Amino acid sequence: MAFEFEYSAKNPLYPVSYLKLRAMHSRLEIIWTGQAENQAQGLAQRVEQEMLAMEREFNRFSEKSPLAVLNLKAAMEDVSVGEDLFMALELSEAFRRGTRGYFDIATSTSCGKDMVSYTLNPKSHSVRFNAPEVTLDLGGFAKGFALERVSRMLSDEGVERALLNFGSSSISALGTHPYGEWWAVGVDHTKQHGIVAKEVRLKDSAMSVSGRNYKGEYHIVNPHTGASVAAEELILVEGRSALVCEVLSTALYAAPKTEREAIVSQYDGYRASEILCGDCGSVSIRKIG
Repeated sequence: MAFEFEYSAKNPLYPVSYLKLRAMHSRLEIIWTGQAENQAQGLAQRVEQEMLAMEREFNRFSEKSPLAVLNLKAAMEDVSVGEDLFMALELSEAFRRGTRGYFDIATSTSCGKDMVSYTLNPKSHSVRFNAPEVTLDLGGFAKGFALERVSRMLSDEGVERALLNFGSSSISALGTHPYGEWWAVGVDHTKQHGIVAKEVRLKDSAMSVSGRNYKGEYHIVNPHTGASVAAEELILVEGRSALVCEVLSTALYAAPKTEREAIVSQYDGYRASEILCGDCGSVSIRKIG
């Protein structure tokens, strides 16, 4: 995983560092201020190492990853996993319950709608699947989890102002822009290139957008039916935690409109909106809840 790093001290009050790297089949970009160049470059290297470690842990397509091993063996035996993966599975199960099952990292043809696909043993840090066809995929969880981890790394290093953009769909901010009261982030219009459908103002907060991707492809599945969701609207969620925002935006997009308000109500401090983009550049925004 090669990364790009740039540094500018043209403004001595706010020297700027920029990091870009590929991870988890997406692009992570971070811009931050307030560090000397050697400090910033060292931090960039540690971020890359952390992202490598998470990718090794959560990539189900890599045969040697703990998640791939789990998918291969857990239907037949209890499989012990490391602390990070076990915590991710615990959180994912809590989110499944909190979203009425519309966020679910498990796919199975034999588990019923309300059936838990896997059992966790906290004493042994082991996992056992409850059906033979279960497969776990942390793709809808990992970007938010990574943003939480990396944001904490920056904060621990004394960084007070930063913007982290993971795939243009999950974004987290520390503090504010050096010359503003927030970081301004645009949600792209889905039908008109170069048009911003909505501006989001972030300050020590995060946002996530779910819907069809920039190629016009639908990639979110309804866990209750196994069918791809082809809703035209985008779902925007704003709040403190990048992980909660990512999970909620995914779940709300998968859920029927009649259930979205009840799901949002379970998460205090989080705001959700439906954004519908028209063919001529028009935008309709409706608050959920």
